[in-house]
Amino acid sequence: MSETSLADALFTPRSIALIGASDKPGVNNSRTQVYLEKHGYQGKVYPVHPTRDTVYGVKCYPSVKDIPDQVDHAFITTPAAVVPQVIRECGEANVPVATVFTSDFAESGDEGARLQEELIDAAKKGGVRLIGPNCMGVYNTDPPATIAPNSVLQLPTLNKGNLGVISHSGSLTGTFISRGQARGLGFSKIVSIGNESDISVAEVGEILVDDPKTEAILLFLETIRSGDAFAAMARRAYAAGKPIIVYKLGRSEAAQQFTASHTGAIAGTDAAIDAFFRHNGIIRVDLFETLFELPLLLLGRKPKPGKTVSVLSTTGGGGGMVVDSLGRQGIDAVGIPDAKARALQEQGAVFSNGPLIDLTFNGTNPKNTAMLLNELLAMPENDGVIMVVGSSAQFNPENAVKPFLDLAKSEKPIGAFLVPTAEESNQLLTDAGIAAFRTPEGCADAFRCCLSWQPPVPVPHAAAFDADGLTALVNALPTGTADEESARTIFDALGVPQVAAAAAADASAGLAMAESVGFPMVAKILSPDIAHKTEAGGVELNIADPDALATALSAIQERVTGYDPSATLNGFLLQRMERGLAEVLLGYRVDSLVGPTVVLGAGGVLSEIYGDVAIRIAPVSVETAREMIDEVDGLAPIRGYRSMPKGDLDALAEAIVAVSNLARLGGSRISEAEINPLLVKPEGEGVVAVDGLIVTDA
Repeated sequence: MSETSLADALFTPRSIALIGASDKPGVNNSRTQVYLEKHGYQGKVYPVHPTRDTVYGVKCYPSVKDIPDQVDHAFITTPAAVVPQVIRECGEANVPVATVFTSDFAESGDEGARLQEELIDAAKKGGVRLIGPNCMGVYNTDPPATIAPNSVLQLPTLNKGNLGVISHSGSLTGTFISRGQARGLGFSKIVSIGNESDISVAEVGEILVDDPKTEAILLFLETIRSGDAFAAMARRAYAAGKPIIVYKLGRSEAAQQFTASHTGAIAGTDAAIDAFFRHNGIIRVDLFETLFELPLLLLGRKPKPGKTVSVLSTTGGGGGMVVDSLGRQGIDAVGIPDAKARALQEQGAVFSNGPLIDLTFNGTNPKNTAMLLNELLAMPENDGVIMVVGSSAQFNPENAVKPFLDLAKSEKPIGAFLVPTAEESNQLLTDAGIAAFRTPEGCADAFRCCLSWQPPVPVPHAAAFDADGLTALVNALPTGTADEESARTIFDALGVPQVAAAAAADASAGLAMAESVGFPMVAKILSPDIAHKTEAGGVELNIADPDALATALSAIQERVTGYDPSATLNGFLLQRMERGLAEVLLGYRVDSLVGPTVVLGAGGVLSEIYGDVAIRIAPVSVETAREMIDEVDGLAPIRGYRSMPKGDLDALAEAIVAVSNLARLGGSRISEAEINPLLVKPEGEGVVAVDGLIVTDA
């Protein structure tokens, strides 16, 4: 028998072993065999149980090794403690893929994590690829292979379709099917990935990218593993015209704690994950419902960013809810320009113009609706069109949605919010390829996603800096928090301008070198143990002369010693006082899930409190750095808001790029780096760093 590919073993296996099989009614390990037959699986099914002769009248084998034929896929429902041995037997039987339904592995604590390691080791030694553990299974609709015990498979039929799904949550695979079919949608392939101990989201995603029956990929994620492979898969999907839409848990601290307990996952910074998705052309939805509603807005289209939508409505209340929801998503509802509106009304069109374009009772007919929809789709003033349909969607579906049915291939995204429950209208729109929404919030979320979708960010060109020299400086740093003078050395080597300064081992040396720095000046303690010098009393500003400096250095020494008597003190840093138009926080952090990131915010702690920061995957280009500057609300003054003096944005962009280049140092020990503040001077006068922090790993 020829060797089976991973894709075929997962989705179109010629034979399946059900290890732990039973025919006891109502238990999980009895259902998969029933569902395989119910939904038309055409391959061979081999129940496996050490004490049974038959299961549902089918011959049962004591071990997978006893099955006389080649098994392509093993589905395992045995107790956790025996799963590693079962996998060893699968290896001896040359089974290429096993799906482990059983839980109580890494998600359950230290002993479960140990058992999962044993499971992985057994699989590697036996050449068995694993889905799970702690997962619900694998579903293929064409040809049918429902290798899962999910109760949703009691449905009489499964819709075939073009949506592929990968989910960390097992039970939600059933939710995808039930909610999708209620909307008239169908799925190509669905995988419950569980603890993702071996086969990853990225690897299954690659199979879906290559699958001609899958046109969009929906993800329900609790974490990101194998970030580089995930990014490569997402970029391939984009190039293939297959949008990836993700709902990811982790917006809240509670959700991050749940993630760790549910699948034993590590939770990264949510803002960094957002940046990762944008960087790789992935669309993240806020609402679970949007996973089902968004694909028809995207299929067949490329990203075209925008911020305006025209809303045409047969109901003022329903239309008003959509306009309001769009506004909360930062999208403006725009009417028809006055001159064009008058011309349309002279031609017989009936409507009330404004942010909500109301058809009114007299204008609610297919001819009038079609005229206005076509006009709105041709208007340059909007980036998309939404039709809001009232009671007629429920009681007169043919008339209510007829004007839409030929508009699915329009250049602009178009969708409909059906205010009442209107299943027939929903199905007509879905069949025509028009996105249909059941709530105004979902409608707005989908249009936000569509109009903010962007292609994967190109990898920036190689930077012109001395990577070898910089790596040597980094490797010379001690483990932990470097003192500010060491941090200055790194930032200077990156190309970020530094304020004039001198490091002094003690007060006497500081007084001796004061004139070389110049007054007025700032004096700071140098200590690897004190990251926040101001809180420790380790900073004095506006020192005017040598006498004031002597007093300041003595006071700093006394305050810092009182704050932390055990802190290592390396002397003082003297800096010339500098001023600028704005203070900026510029940082670098290696996120636990997505790797190096660069962050920009208004200087000080307020940017962290209010979340007014821009984050990107590092390294970045100058163009991306300028996008970051435009994104931070607190930097509006130096962008020239209301004729305020502009800062040197070119120099700021170059500094962002410079710090992001830390990501180019292969195997760099730097886990965090921050300049706060970086002073932005008037246009043409540059930027200057006046405080810095670097944290290194061993």
